[in-house]
Amino acid sequence: MRHLVLLTGLAALLALPAAAQEIPDSCKPKIAGVALALADEADSAQLQCDIDRAAIYANRSQALFNFNDEPLVRIVDTGVSLSGAVYVYDVTETDGVMMLDARSVPADMASANRVPVCRLRIMLSDQVTSRISIALLEAASPDVPGYAERVEVVVNPDGSRRSVLLIDSHDVVTTVQTADGERAFSRNAAQTDRIGTLNQTIIGVANISDGWSCLSD
Repeated sequence: MRHLVLLTGLAALLALPAAAQEIPDSCKPKIAGVALALADEADSAQLQCDIDRAAIYANRSQALFNFNDEPLVRIVDTGVSLSGAVYVYDVTETDGVMMLDARSVPADMASANRVPVCRLRIMLSDQVTSRISIALLEAASPDVPGYAERVEVVVNPDGSRRSVLLIDSHDVVTTVQTADGERAFSRNAAQTDRIGTLNQTIIGVANISDGWSCLSD
């Protein structure tokens, strides 16, 4: 029965209009050669572009798995895996218990029938729950930028630090619910600031779990 429900969802997903695959308007260059945004607005413009790109995959996962959740944390890893999938990770909380609901969805609907569609639903350990709770408190701080400059801080052998520009486009978009409302963040997958660490904590749990269930199982 589980496979029947998922297969039905996949059929509905394949029937979605092609417009769902288009580049969001917020990511398109402005007309007449005007830059994406003025310099002082560039970060906000890039953040909105990343949010809108992530929303395509998040909406795709909700349509495929036929649910509508309001997660405490949602992470969309926009990097396309070798299998052609992108991953959406939701953390929900009920009565103090945090659950991870992770899903793989096709990055390109033109080849959706060749992409493994899988889902993981597990309860998070107390240790991971504690890390997430602390990260959520930190995420509410205005000192944490929504869009972080794509640099990685590297510690040299002598203890000094240097910043290295990250030139790949492996973006991870994170949305969290804070006491002051929802906040969205965009980070390169290699970044290790507070948001990057939150991403890696949650994604790391999913990566080592053997609880994934796929349509081909």
